[in-house]
Amino acid sequence: MKNSNGVKNPVDGTDPNETTTLRLKLETFDDILPHVGDFGRYQWLLLVALLPYSMAYATLYFSQFFLTLVPHEHWCKIEELVSSNFTQEERVELSIPKSPDYPYYDQCHRRDVDFFPILNHKDVRSIEWETNNTVNCNQWEYNFTEIPYASIAAELDWVCDREYLISTAQSIFFCGSIVGGFLFGWIADHRGRIPALMLCNGVALLASIATASCNTFWSFAVCRFLTGLAFDNCINIPLIIVVEYMAVNRRTLVVNVAFGLYFAVGSTVLPWIAYYVANWRFFAYVSAVPMMSVFITPWILPESARWFIANGRMDKVVQKLRHIARVNKKNPDTRVYEIFVRNLTAAENQTESATIFDLMKSPRLARITILLILFWSLTMIAFDGHVYSLKLIPSSVFVSFSLACATELPAGLLLTLLLDRWGRRFCGFITLAMTCLFSFAELLLQSIVGKLTMSVLSRFCLNMAANVGLQYAAELLPTPIRTQGVSLIHIFGIVAHSIAPYVVDSAKIWDGLPMMIISVVSLLAATLILFLPETLGRDLPQTLRQGEEFGKDQSFWALPCCKRSDRHRHYRPREI
Repeated sequence: MKNSNGVKNPVDGTDPNETTTLRLKLETFDDILPHVGDFGRYQWLLLVALLPYSMAYATLYFSQFFLTLVPHEHWCKIEELVSSNFTQEERVELSIPKSPDYPYYDQCHRRDVDFFPILNHKDVRSIEWETNNTVNCNQWEYNFTEIPYASIAAELDWVCDREYLISTAQSIFFCGSIVGGFLFGWIADHRGRIPALMLCNGVALLASIATASCNTFWSFAVCRFLTGLAFDNCINIPLIIVVEYMAVNRRTLVVNVAFGLYFAVGSTVLPWIAYYVANWRFFAYVSAVPMMSVFITPWILPESARWFIANGRMDKVVQKLRHIARVNKKNPDTRVYEIFVRNLTAAENQTESATIFDLMKSPRLARITILLILFWSLTMIAFDGHVYSLKLIPSSVFVSFSLACATELPAGLLLTLLLDRWGRRFCGFITLAMTCLFSFAELLLQSIVGKLTMSVLSRFCLNMAANVGLQYAAELLPTPIRTQGVSLIHIFGIVAHSIAPYVVDSAKIWDGLPMMIISVVSLLAATLILFLPETLGRDLPQTLRQGEEFGKDQSFWALPCCKRSDRHRHYRPREI
């Protein structure tokens, strides 16, 4: 170093002023990343690498919808009539009682008569039955005009009093996700993110392939449970890794690319894959293809730098930083790595540690956490409720599903423009309030086109609300508890995922009940988000104390879009 007269120290040749400056700037991984490139060629390659994992997430999320899809037009199968020369329409007219609701005949009962005498009758339409007695169906026929294949639910007749099996299988899938969250979360913390990602996708690959061989409900349920182990993990782990290596001001781009682009394309194309494959067993094989990313994961994704740091493997961190600099064609001063390692080692002794229980020890943090849990869970119920309710609309489910999924990209782009102007709280409120209005309008409208339009608009708003929820939780929770807190919120969200299919089943009670439930749930979520503090333009809480104090100076009625001065204010902890 130089001495007080400006001479360098002969021991290490460093400048004390420069060292002090570097020490102040190189205390976290985010501090050193700009020196090796935080938005260069390396980061663009990572964004491309997200593609297979976003596709896997879309496939896992929605494939079971098409594996268990049942044509709305189904009726009792009567072997005597099927083996004769009667058409479908004649079989329905002869054997099935009429109904005032679409499809205008009873789907679960048939006439209690002997059909043998009419087999050779010349004019079947002139027959008049002497009884109106009915019996339950034992087997069913299906009209495969709009849905050109028999799903496992159609093959095993999961209709009428067995229709709950479709929702139960979907709930079992999400139960697998809860178990997978704990299991692979533990592996990710103790063995690394990449091994956890490879293991969860490997299990999902085998389980998806095994799904094609299922012949009973329980074999299907077991396979879907194992497949569900990868749900959420298959995208959360890659997202966490990519975000770590991305410039702080570019991290919103990661979520928009992963969900607004890749996920939108994957979920929009998926219905047509099912439509043209037209075989649920082959479709199960196709749905396993994105999971084959397990074979290329170590070559396209790096291990988490923060996992290396947390486990004291600083040599790996420096090695990774040198690799990033080489790919981004950067040539940082070699002392940067030495000072970073020294600063980080010293900072480890001052890091505040916390557990999930610390969230509940502070009254304000506990209230914020509970509100975030309720907001996310209710949003997921509304989101999935709209997804599954598409099959209730008497239109092409493939067209309606694609239209709804295609709203992901414009919703993401619009939210990107509005979120940093209107704030998280107002964006969350307005999108859910509009979801409530559109869902209620769908309940009132009678035309198919009108219902479909309202459903697509609701999905558009819910896409934005879900993205607000994803970002809101990560910003409101303080740093020491952020990861654990977000995981807790997502676990409750998965529980909500498992409840959502039964919302659609409530149509058996009243046709409009699903939309009524979704409207109420959306309105409740919109109301709850108003009681959360705004994070726009404010320093995020770094300690539990700052998390407890965060937002106390905010007025309930203050909105960033209305009060310009609030948009650039920074959080400062209250002095004691």
